[in-house]
Amino acid sequence: MFVTQLSQLHTVCAEEALARGFGQANLVRSIGETWFVDPRYGRGSYWFYLMDGDTIVVSMDITYERAVEAVIETIPYLGFGLYEHAMPMYCSPECAASNCKLMGHDWDGGPYISSFEPGKRLSSASITIAPEAIHRYADALHCDEKELRRAIEQLTTSDGAPGLPSALRGLDITYPAASVADAYYHAKVIECFAILASSVPVRDTAADAVRISDRDCVECICSYIDSNLSFDLSTKTLCDIVHVSEGKMISAFRNVQGDTPQSYIRARRLEHGRRLLLDESRKISEIAKSAGYRNQGAFTDAFKRAYGTTPCAYRKRLRIE
Repeated sequence: MFVTQLSQLHTVCAEEALARGFGQANLVRSIGETWFVDPRYGRGSYWFYLMDGDTIVVSMDITYERAVEAVIETIPYLGFGLYEHAMPMYCSPECAASNCKLMGHDWDGGPYISSFEPGKRLSSASITIAPEAIHRYADALHCDEKELRRAIEQLTTSDGAPGLPSALRGLDITYPAASVADAYYHAKVIECFAILASSVPVRDTAADAVRISDRDCVECICSYIDSNLSFDLSTKTLCDIVHVSEGKMISAFRNVQGDTPQSYIRARRLEHGRRLLLDESRKISEIAKSAGYRNQGAFTDAFKRAYGTTPCAYRKRLRIE
């Protein structure tokens, strides 16, 4: 997945780059893979290291001199990182507006668009894991798996986790010797997960009972939403489903999901529509209705705001790929 994306983003592996006379030998790490941006397109480097078959640590600092775009098919993954300079504007509106620049994501997989403007410096240090790896990290830290996963998912909309930015920045600025590199990066990943686990607030028994009640309510709502994306999903409808007041439902949703019900619905409808676009036998107007939009125009507007392109252009790009 990473190599495919790097190739489309006009970067070249270190060995080839140095042989062709660009890149910097002092930036090539002793472990993992280092790639350099083709000077015809920009400058900078990208590094990643695969650990244990389910964990990847990444550091990048690149600037393009011309517009660059890539569309790749991704697998499901969990991840979090420190995104600096212009990078947050390409992650999410929440990340772009955050002072912290920490971001967590739980990606279901599928086509992913990377589209970068010229002259923007993109810098990040991040950790990506396969969803099943969360169990191993939770066990290692003796913490609840669901709470650790929730800490990742809510990182973007929370106040962050003290100490996590500097811990992640260590992935970017430290170049350990080959003899200790693997041990260093394993320790660094555990450190970052430990900070995340420590950021989960400790609550008393009464508060836990409320939280569990909230979670049950929200799980019911989410299950209904996911099964009825093409139908009426107004706040009133959802309140009637779980028999709670509007204030209670929205509060529970914020406590569990870190967002409002309607924001969740918009995201799920767009994701559903994006997946349906893979089936070229389906008309975009039909997909719009299936995703719960009143017409194709409303779907197109929402899709462009979320993904930076129209459904038609997105489908055409996939066909070319």
